[in-house]
Amino acid sequence: MKKLSVLSYHPNRCSGFGGIENLVRSIKRSVEQSDITFYELYNREPPVEEIALACSKFDIKKPLMFDAGFLATFNKAWVFYRHVMREKYDIVITYHPANLLFFLLTKRKPKIVLVQSNSVEKLFQGRILKALAQKILDRVDAMTLYTSFDQHALSKRFAVNDQKMFIIPRACKLPSAAPRQHHDNRLVTICRISENQKNFTAMVEIMAQAPELTLDIYGAGSAEEVRELERKISAHPNIQFKGKTNDVAATLSQYSVFIMTSFYEGYGQSLIEARSQGLPIVLFNTFDAAQSVVVDGKNGFLIEPFDQTSFRDSIRKILESDALYKQMSLESVALSATTDPQSIQDKWLALFKSFQ
Repeated sequence: MKKLSVLSYHPNRCSGFGGIENLVRSIKRSVEQSDITFYELYNREPPVEEIALACSKFDIKKPLMFDAGFLATFNKAWVFYRHVMREKYDIVITYHPANLLFFLLTKRKPKIVLVQSNSVEKLFQGRILKALAQKILDRVDAMTLYTSFDQHALSKRFAVNDQKMFIIPRACKLPSAAPRQHHDNRLVTICRISENQKNFTAMVEIMAQAPELTLDIYGAGSAEEVRELERKISAHPNIQFKGKTNDVAATLSQYSVFIMTSFYEGYGQSLIEARSQGLPIVLFNTFDAAQSVVVDGKNGFLIEPFDQTSFRDSIRKILESDALYKQMSLESVALSATTDPQSIQDKWLALFKSFQ
């Protein structure tokens, strides 16, 4: 049987922080013991590394001429397309449909896998992508989706052959912890510092309504975003910004409830990590996969966007009942089995082998 070669393309090298970076590392691990050769194409080193990775002949850096704005979209797509057409890969993977624009010009190999990296609603943003969405979906050979909820959302919007769609959740990089036996009033969130996505304004307003609770925020972002967050929380003594954490499991072990107020997410890597450590979760129900991460009333609460009063009351409900807290913690750990790294790696390997 022929040995497969797979190329993954994402602008940032996978050594950095972020859901896609973690996903690329996970896919790499899934093929380490197989007969698949994995290459990574990227345009830039990450501003902050989460993990140190030595460069090898399988890591290919192609800098961009335009790295921001409208021209960057076409620059990324062209760099990806030109490299693929010059080489002989069996399968190429990318995480944004805009990277496939030039592939619409040819039916030539290789096989193309488009990986969901955002909510289905936000996959095809902008006039060009909206106009070409169906053509891009017709061109790909497979599309991976986080959950059956995302698959349903995609099928409602576009005509996609069921045989092209593969449900592969994100893998949780943390081993599951034991369910919690004790709790206090300490809340936590871990995320990229970006107001436009994470909606820290709502988070601060909710905490202002619950002075008996404390919230620590962990994450990295641009200097401007961090300054703005620090300005928002400066008048609230029960909220602190802690910067990035290099030991997520140890950090989560210090807290009782994980919260998220995002306007949108793809899957929410930090959510499945918090779940694996036995934390009940409260979040706004703003993306399709939220329903698979939190089963409302079992391991936390899904709140109607953007009902701050219900959000606050749900946190209090969890913390005011010792029995409810322990049950929700138990459910969080049980649900974490759905994102077990080995089972996710097996799904990726099976997808690649299906092209042999």
